[in-house]
Amino acid sequence: MPIHVFVDEIKSKGFLMAAARCPAGEVAVHRKALRGLLLPGQERLHFRNESVQRRKRILKLLTDFHLLVDIYVVAQNTHGARRRCLEAIVRDSADSAERLVVERDESTYEHDRRCLREAARRFGCHESLRWDVLVAKSDPLLWIPDAIAWSWIRGGAWKAAVAPFCQLREL
Repeated sequence: MPIHVFVDEIKSKGFLMAAARCPAGEVAVHRKALRGLLLPGQERLHFRNESVQRRKRILKLLTDFHLLVDIYVVAQNTHGARRRCLEAIVRDSADSAERLVVERDESTYEHDRRCLREAARRFGCHESLRWDVLVAKSDPLLWIPDAIAWSWIRGGAWKAAVAPFCQLREL
């Protein structure tokens, strides 16, 4: 079954990108479940802004999704590190993903678009992999890598909660 991949990053303690792999047939139901967690007036979930209780509730829901999340880590937060992570995500998604969505960061928007276009050509998926760079509120599935990346970097019990469905990937 084809998958959709949703990507977000954390820029503290180096640079980490989380790429959540969601089966295409489960995208709509997961979006609906995540929207159901929004509080009145809230446009999106942003893990660092949530209370401890809400974080636990969100992670419980994500655990129930049975997704696999790829984790890419580089020691320094640079454009080169970002490029390496995006290229590796395209490489690792080329044979199974039909869609790749990266959370939009205005400061790197053009860089990300160029990098994704070049990587899709390099890994032979420029015709089969549709990719977008979107703001987080436009797709609830972007909230998944946000929560996972935050939990991974935070460490301790937070990392332990997500580690069973995460895998470190080589760059």
